[in-house]
Amino acid sequence: MSAVVALAAAAAAFGVVAVRRREARLRCRAVSAELMAGCAHRDGAALRAQLDGFRRRLDTELAASAVVVAAGSVVDEAWASAPSGIDPSSEGGVL
Repeated sequence: MSAVVALAAAAAAFGVVAVRRREARLRCRAVSAELMAGCAHRDGAALRAQLDGFRRRLDTELAASAVVVAAGSVVDEAWASAPSGIDPSSEGGVL
């Protein structure tokens, strides 16, 4: 009879240990999933901030490029309307 009681106690103890291990594993998985979701959110926010900064720098550079292109057009028009002093009938020589 005492062997049966000892066996039942051992089985109950084994069952309790198994349940506690499974619960600990599930808690660990839940915490890991929560941490991963937090990291993904943080990384996404950091990437959005970097992308916004890049867009601002790109807009600034495009605006500066547009100014340079407009200035180049003005200079080209000024050179085109200025007298050159070259005789068009000669082959590239100045008279």
